[in-house]
Amino acid sequence: MPGTVRRLDPSRPVSNGICSFWNGLDDALMAEQIQHGFGSGDLQNADFSGASDLLWERYTEAFANGLDVVGYNYLEGKYEQEHRLFPERVILGSENFPKEVGLHWPMIEKTPWIIGDFTWTAWDYIGEAGIGKATFYAPGDPDIGNPWATPSPFPWRTANDADIDVTGVLRPQGVYRRIVWGSLETGLFSYDPAVTGKVETLSKWGFPGVWAHWNWAGREERPVNVAVFSAAEEVELLLNGVSQGRLKAGEAPVQGMPLTFLFPTVYRPGTLEAVSYTCGREVSRAMLQTTGRPAALRLTAETDALRADGASLCYVHAELVDGDGHVVPDADVALEARVTGAAELLGFGSGNPVTAENYSKGRFTSYLGRALAVLRAGCEAGEAKLTVSAEGLGQVELTVPVAEAKVERS
Repeated sequence: MPGTVRRLDPSRPVSNGICSFWNGLDDALMAEQIQHGFGSGDLQNADFSGASDLLWERYTEAFANGLDVVGYNYLEGKYEQEHRLFPERVILGSENFPKEVGLHWPMIEKTPWIIGDFTWTAWDYIGEAGIGKATFYAPGDPDIGNPWATPSPFPWRTANDADIDVTGVLRPQGVYRRIVWGSLETGLFSYDPAVTGKVETLSKWGFPGVWAHWNWAGREERPVNVAVFSAAEEVELLLNGVSQGRLKAGEAPVQGMPLTFLFPTVYRPGTLEAVSYTCGREVSRAMLQTTGRPAALRLTAETDALRADGASLCYVHAELVDGDGHVVPDADVALEARVTGAAELLGFGSGNPVTAENYSKGRFTSYLGRALAVLRAGCEAGEAKLTVSAEGLGQVELTVPVAEAKVERS
């Protein structure tokens, strides 16, 4: 197989993501796997790093040796052993769990024979619905610790396990990954006060169920947990200017994750701030502010113009903002979009992972105060006008020029 790939494209190294053994093995190998304590064989992407035998190595060596870079799926625990066995092997983390990057990245950075790490996954997708959701149980519930006890029934749609949602908005785990990779920023997030006192259970692909806002109307004075992501030595939490305490690195992590701090406080509308300190000096800070109610719609295009080639796309973010221009993160408002002129509305929707709405109908409910419209140019130059409306907020328009497409001449 690697030889075939090299014949098709000799310009770059060949790799492959190799996971642990799972269903699909022949009878003899399945029996050997069970004999070594690997369950029934239905163990897709399981981590057998604790196994003392070399079953996995024996059966993958011939295939792996034909690769330029050997991709390991969810097998970080084998890296050191593999280097001892195959010192010339170049290893890549080809698929790994999102919340574990803080545990493994320090080793990856200092180890030259491990060249990097891919998470599952960067961009959210339709399918494997709810594989990354956070579930909260009352203390004593027998399902605590079982991430599959609560199914993800319709209308669950997306996996919800990504750094970026389907509309291109960075999610909390994307902020965490940047900090693990060296960013000095402070990430500030809150849990819903409604889950305080419950036990959070995550799948291997899950991430703590935190939110980048401080809008919890109706839950005033209720206890709430606040999560801070920071690479600093110490973090202080301030609520409306009053200190809620300081925590040192590792003192109270979120779900055992490095570079995280968990603060208990109460929900009071206003301003929540987290300040990161190293060597007694402020490194960075972050703020969440309770917003007003939606007062207007705001449209922002990612590109200034389209080309009249029948394929050029323009992504336009629709935001519900309060009177001060802040996005209202708890605004779930029915929106309608339409396009006239030299383009068509290719899609319109939000990043909501749990919805039965149709991306092609031009009607969608905002999620966390946002939605996204995708415009596709036609084959004639002119102007395209996007109009987005919401009941009680009127409508807003944005015009995108569609320039004549240049003809490539050979």
